[in-house]
This record gives sequence, structure tokens and C-alpha cells, in this order.
Amino acid sequence: MNKVNVIKQNLEFIGKTWIKCIGTFASILSLFFLFWTWDDIRITSTQYKCVIIILLCVLALILAILWTCIFKRTKTIWESPSGKIKVCYSDIMKDGFDKRNKEEKLFVIPVNSCFDTIVDEDISTCSKPLVSPNSLHGRWIKTMVNKGFTIEEIDNKIHNCLEMQNLVPKSIIADEDKERGKREVYELGTVAMIRGNNNSTFLLLAISEYDKDNIAHTSVDDLEMCIKSLLNFYDQHGQGHRLVIPLMGTNLSRAGLSHNDSLRVITSLFQLYGDKIHGEVDVVIYKGDKDKVTLDI
Repeated sequence: MNKVNVIKQNLEFIGKTWIKCIGTFASILSLFFLFWTWDDIRITSTQYKCVIIILLCVLALILAILWTCIFKRTKTIWESPSGKIKVCYSDIMKDGFDKRNKEEKLFVIPVNSCFDTIVDEDISTCSKPLVSPNSLHGRWIKTMVNKGFTIEEIDNKIHNCLEMQNLVPKSIIADEDKERGKREVYELGTVAMIRGNNNSTFLLLAISEYDKDNIAHTSVDDLEMCIKSLLNFYDQHGQGHRLVIPLMGTNLSRAGLSHNDSLRVITSLFQLYGDKIHGEVDVVIYKGDKDKVTLDI
């Protein structure tokens, strides 16, 4: 993470924080000079006084930058009597498998429309790799396996959830068109709810489709439709639990969105359909991407 880019992304916030720090220092000085004078502390030179004021301003700027780069992690951007939307820096994978988690939470994991569970880490062994280990989809599968779930168990949970919703595939891929993985293709926006450990439930959200070479593709319009579908699902099944959603439409999903664009799309749609939010929604920016996106949208 480039600290210089973090500062560039957050110049407006740093400026506001700097002014607040200066205001705080000014208030402290005002209280101080209610009881003492410059003469009491043996500072009579105007030059020294100016140096002290300049140093306090520089200190305020340093504190503002440190607060932004190190401590600033969350911001509430929308609130109603029934719910709120927060934007924060975190790691959704660590949060989703945190043993200390005592609160029931729902974690959104973007997946492909076949809900594939084969993660190809060694691409030299296959001509058309399926789930990338670098995607959130792949990281989730690997972590589930590390936590004691088998691929067969994960597949059964996905199948049972889709069947319980009376969902059927929109199409079946021919064997010759897809040699490995699942061939049942579901509508984009389909959600499969998978129970994890430590009060965590994962909402697998189909946001992309594979082409004949197993390369994931989606569009901004598709992403918006998927987010609306997720909101409807959360409205019906969320029971007021906290919903944690990552940025989507960047990198391997190939929607062409920057991190800032993805954040704006997600938060705008959630605010637009705020009547479906009955709890807290956390839009999570990976903490290593602070240099790519700011909380001040």
C-alpha cells in the first residue's frame, strides 16, 4: 500500500481533520492563557511566538495525516430509524472467519453463475482454469476447506439452498463446452446462503458468467441488477442481521470499475433502496486498498 497515494486519496479529509486539530490546539491555548501569559512562561519575542504557532500547525497536520493513514477505518454515510450504511477498511475474509465474532453477521461473497468450487492454483495442470485463488470467491473456498469443510459439503449446501428457494438453472452447459466444474447456469443475482462457523453466514452472490474459456465477465448493468437482487434477498431473509459486502465489479470480474466507482455504485443503490435495509450494512474496502479509494465519497 502506497502511503503517498493514501494521502492523495484523502486530501479533503486530511484538510478537514487538520482544521479540527488546529481548533483544538487553539482552544487549549485559550484555556492556558486564562491563567498564564507569555511573560509568565518567559516568551516575549514575537518571533518565538510565531515559531510556536507554526510548530503547532505542523503538528496538527502530522496528526491529521497519521489519523488518516493509520486510524481512520469507518464512516457512516446513511442512517434511518431502521438501519444504517457504513463504509470501512477491513478484510472481509478475516472478519467472516473470526473466532471472536459473537454477533450474527451475513457476509457477501461474489461468485460465478455456476457456483463453481474448483480452485485452480496450479494453472499449468489445466487448459481452462476455473476459480482463481486470488479472487474473493477462491479465497473463500480455500478458507472454508481450511476450517474443516469439504468441497462436497460446500457443494451440497449450495445445492440445498438453491433447491429450497425452488430455483432452477436457466441453462445447462454442454459437456464439450465445459470439461470441468458445474454446468448448471443460474440467473445473475441468484443468492445461495451458506452457514459457516462463529455466527457467520455467507451469501454467495452470482455476479459474473464464464465464457467458453472460463473467463469471468460481468457489466455495470449486470452488477446493479445483482445488487438489487441482493437487497431483495436481504429484505426477505436478513432478519435485521448485519450485512457485510465487499467492493464488486473490479479486477477479475471485468466490469471495468475502479475501486471508487464500485464504492459509489454499491452505496448509491443501497441508499436508493434504503427501505429494504433493516439493520447495519458495512461496505468493506480491503484495508490494503487504502491508496486506491477513500471513505469520503
